[in-house]
Amino acid sequence: MERIKVMIVDDEPVFQELVLLVLSLDPKFEVVRIAATGEEALSAFEDANPDLVLLDFRMPGIDGLETARRMKEQSPNTKIAMVTAHTEQILGRLAREARIHEVIPKASFNLERVQKLLEPTS
Repeated sequence: MERIKVMIVDDEPVFQELVLLVLSLDPKFEVVRIAATGEEALSAFEDANPDLVLLDFRMPGIDGLETARRMKEQSPNTKIAMVTAHTEQILGRLAREARIHEVIPKASFNLERVQKLLEPTS
């Protein structure tokens, strides 16, 4: 079974732990890196080489949108989901401009939403 490498980028340790717990329910997910800031994530991105990045919007320093833009410049095929406490509608247009695949509210984050990100698009 080929594992899906995931990078978690969020400045809240409690949410990092929640994401780890949720992803541990599916053995195909492998968390390859956890970062608390955009700068830390960008520094580790190339070495981590994730298939999927779960990225917070509001973090100290570089925000999630700018982090996503820079990641997509380095690796256009990496899937990125913005996981945020902000509403999907507000971030929708900005997320599309940054080539983010989906905006997931933290309140409704679950394994099924992450699995759906990996389904082939038609």
